[in-house]
Amino acid sequence: MRTVNDVSKLTGISIRTLHYYDEIGILKPTTYNEAGYRIYDDKAMETLQQILFFKEFDKEKTLINQKKILLLKKERLNGLIKLIDDKLKGKIK
Repeated sequence: MRTVNDVSKLTGISIRTLHYYDEIGILKPTTYNEAGYRIYDDKAMETLQQILFFKEFDKEKTLINQKKILLLKKERLNGLIKLIDDKLKGKIK
């Protein structure tokens, strides 16, 4: 059993994020200790591992989509630069 502080140190996830996961219901603590602190068991840690996996997977997907968008913008900008270069060279009046 691990406290929220232990889980935070172990995973690098902030305590605030762990509280948020509890608030939205995706990672509920197993129990609470006498002081009211959240306590997580191994099953909760496995759930957290899955959350982190999907979070990273989503980041990769987002980065791939951002790259595609930037490549399209790059093509448009290259086209505009070519138009300006052609205009400067007198090819376009």
